[in-house]
Amino acid sequence: MAGKFGLLAKLEFLQEWASALLARIPPPVVHNLEKYHALKKAHYLTAIEELEGDYLEFGVYTGSSFCHSLRCCRSLAALHPKMLGTGFFGFDSFGGFGTLADDDKHPFYEDQNFATRLGDVERRVARVACGLRTRLVPGFFSESLKAGAAAYGITRARVVFVDSDTHASAREALLFCLPIVQAGTYVVLDDYFSYRGSEERGVARAFAEFLEAGRFRARQVFTYGMGGVVYVISGEGG
Repeated sequence: MAGKFGLLAKLEFLQEWASALLARIPPPVVHNLEKYHALKKAHYLTAIEELEGDYLEFGVYTGSSFCHSLRCCRSLAALHPKMLGTGFFGFDSFGGFGTLADDDKHPFYEDQNFATRLGDVERRVARVACGLRTRLVPGFFSESLKAGAAAYGITRARVVFVDSDTHASAREALLFCLPIVQAGTYVVLDDYFSYRGSEERGVARAFAEFLEAGRFRARQVFTYGMGGVVYVISGEGG
């Protein structure tokens, strides 16, 4: 190996420096940076396909990902000007998880780690929106989503981002999206490999149920961060 790559392979101090640097970067920072990149890819790929529809985010927390999607939409509008007509909808309790079913309990998914204040998020979004159409919807999904997408004027989804962590919440979010996804919709799933990689729990189970309920086909496009996955809806199943 050293002969093939020459001097570079022998510069062990560079490898040690890179290893030390990466080891010290907090995992949430790595995850969020890659998540932002994943969202930009999803917006770009829908832009070059000239896909129309809205952006839906389930699990807004502080609004950082929501605001990032607003910025991406504006920066990519030259590729597909109709992107500026995208509606941005964010759904969150803004108070944490509430009472979890036993199967959804997880050592990290606790209210104190995810509670935030709606007013703070609204102000943050308002600073970034600059004319783009946005709506933040507070409340647990069992209440805020039960009226269906049509109640919010949503007819098609371009990008769906599910960052609500548990099976119950992700299932509510994805079933809400059943009538509005289309061929080409990108579905971004955070924490897909939680619960020790079980396919019978968490977001992974919710997504499998969503595909079965809608008879959709989906292709995995890429992964990101500490367990995020991005799929594209490729059509209806047989």
